[in-house]
Amino acid sequence: MNKTVTLIWAFTIGLFFVLGFSSCNGAKAYTKKGAKMESAGMIDQAADYYFTALQKKPAYIDALTGLKRTGQQVLSRILVTFDQAILLNNRQSAIEAFKKAEDYNNKAAAYGVTLLFPESKRAVYENVKNAHVEELYGVATEHLESNRYAESLKLFEEIISLIPTYKDAKQLADYSFCKPAYELGIQAMEDNLYRTAYEAFDKVYKRDASFEDTSQIREEALIAGRYTIALMKFENGSNRRNINTKLSSLVEERLLNSNDPFLMVVDRESLELILQEQHLELSGLTSGSELEIGSILGAKAILKGTVTDCSISTTPLRHDNKRGYKRYRVETVNADGKKGYTTKYKSVGYAEYYQSTEASMSFTLKLISMETGAILSSETVKTTKSDQVRYIKYGGEAANLYAANTNGSVNTSSNSHNKIVSLTKERRDLKSDNLLMDDLTKGIAAKVQTEIESIIQDQVK
Repeated sequence: MNKTVTLIWAFTIGLFFVLGFSSCNGAKAYTKKGAKMESAGMIDQAADYYFTALQKKPAYIDALTGLKRTGQQVLSRILVTFDQAILLNNRQSAIEAFKKAEDYNNKAAAYGVTLLFPESKRAVYENVKNAHVEELYGVATEHLESNRYAESLKLFEEIISLIPTYKDAKQLADYSFCKPAYELGIQAMEDNLYRTAYEAFDKVYKRDASFEDTSQIREEALIAGRYTIALMKFENGSNRRNINTKLSSLVEERLLNSNDPFLMVVDRESLELILQEQHLELSGLTSGSELEIGSILGAKAILKGTVTDCSISTTPLRHDNKRGYKRYRVETVNADGKKGYTTKYKSVGYAEYYQSTEASMSFTLKLISMETGAILSSETVKTTKSDQVRYIKYGGEAANLYAANTNGSVNTSSNSHNKIVSLTKERRDLKSDNLLMDDLTKGIAAKVQTEIESIIQDQVK
């Protein structure tokens, strides 16, 4: 036990030593590169190398001093750009230069390097920024008064980025965003484009929920465009019992959980209740009575479907008898009487097994309009699922089993050995029929959902 603990401690200390040496070595290499760049007058590149060295090893003294020298030169050069922009009365460029200088100063500070950043520069920047914002505000309000919302929004948001609480810039930015979107929604409502209207109002609502009557009219657009589907009982044309019932439940679940806000589904419980009130059986509905029930439910369409095929095919379990090699060790004694071991290989047999199964399902759906009786969609969707097993049976210890080369010799490559060992650990049973059926019905239900949502997109613009 003590020996084990000692070994663990030795390994841990060794690992820390290796990692520490590696980081130190990396920091040293980057610092040397930085020094070379600095000697060549390539100050920006030198500073970058010193930054990298400090990433490798924070507080590395040579990198810190190198960054303080070169970083100060880089910062001073940026501040010169700031001064030049001030002289040229280019406020935008001055603000950009100051931000760049501030970011660089903060980056150096994060590594423990303090650069000289004159406070007088900050005072000048504040004056320039205030004057620039005041000018932007005047231009932005002119755009807003002329209903140039995109232009005013851009400027108001720039103002907010510089001075978040400047006058009423935040409120005017919201107005510049919301007003054109709201007007688009109103026009879309008049054109019966309820999805377009809803999406426009939703953007407004997320930006400013209190903007005019957005909350109410967004809901009105949703209600007006809502497309309700009555899900009829699916038929089973296959030899798989009750597969239609399972598929009906999965399709209903997926449609009820659809992300399309306009898609509504009459759940089966409500449908059964209406049928009971009308003294009808779901299985005995005619086309005419289906339309009548759909109308009673307030549905705009009914969804019918038939499982036309459902089959599973499984191959017989087959196997190949193969020759391989078993590894073993033999004790040896050399001329000096010292003992050792020699690895040898002995021919052995093992069996490799194969089996596969494939399941398929076809489903024909029909979506029928309640308004016209027209078939909105008649599609057959298909899906296939398969499973395979491949494994090795061997009577000995798998860790000592090796494959044979084509010429019959032992294959000692690690890739070949690892592969043959992994095959001895593979599962030996195929997925059950029930699991494959679950996968099939889920796949079909997903395709039906995609088809229905595509149709709803076309029906509700």
